[in-house]
Amino acid sequence: MNYSKLPYYFLFIFLFIVAQSLSMWGQFVTLPYKNLSMWEAYKMAIPFAWMDWFVMTFVVKLGHEHDLVTPTQDTFLLIIIQFCLILLINHFYLKQKATISDIIAFFIILLGFFVSFFHLVSKIFNINIPKHPGVTNPDDASVGVKTAVYNTLAPQEEKKEVEYSELNESKESKDN
Repeated sequence: MNYSKLPYYFLFIFLFIVAQSLSMWGQFVTLPYKNLSMWEAYKMAIPFAWMDWFVMTFVVKLGHEHDLVTPTQDTFLLIIIQFCLILLINHFYLKQKATISDIIAFFIILLGFFVSFFHLVSKIFNINIPKHPGVTNPDDASVGVKTAVYNTLAPQEEKKEVEYSELNESKESKDN
């Protein structure tokens, strides 16, 4: 592990928890009120969604700028934190007990995160983790910002010329 990134990891996790706390609180804040209209519930919940969006924008930027986690790991982290927050809100705000199946589900989700973060299956079975052009982490290949930049800057003219010349050849062959 690169210890120079440790402060960024702490900031990333802290802001992630803050953002998801806002999101989850916004989703649960109206539950005890049985006679709210749709508009009243919306007015109570939407400020939390806005604050979550604002903070998560910085969290995602921080994670991508410093290569802290992949998009897949972002998703796992989101699920884990939201799951924990739901259990806490259920226990302290809604006065509901956590069941054994809740705890088992938490550890299954946590296991999935560790398998993804440490590439455990790939390491156990000696499966190569593929390298992608312009991307340092293979999980960034499909949705990462780096890949989008690479695809934008990569030479596309050759590809278009080949496609265009193939069209011209097929059109000429049809004409003859």
